[in-house]
Amino acid sequence: MAKPQFVFSVRARVVSVERLEQQRYLVTIDGRRFATFCTESRARGAGRSEARRLDLLREEVKRR
Repeated sequence: MAKPQFVFSVRARVVSVERLEQQRYLVTIDGRRFATFCTESRARGAGRSEARRLDLLREEVKRR
C-alpha cells in the first residue's frame, strides 16, 4: 500500500486519502477502508462527512 497523499483529522477520527491511479482515490478512516472516488475533492469531502457521522453516532451511543 502506498503512503497516504493526505492525512487529516476530523474530531477524534483520522482520515487518509491515497491516490491509487490517475483518477482513483482511496479513503480510509481510522485505518479502515471506506470507499474509492474518481476525484480528490469528492474523496476528501466524503471522508470528512463519514468521519463526522461516525463521531456523532459514537456520541449518541454514549448518551444512551
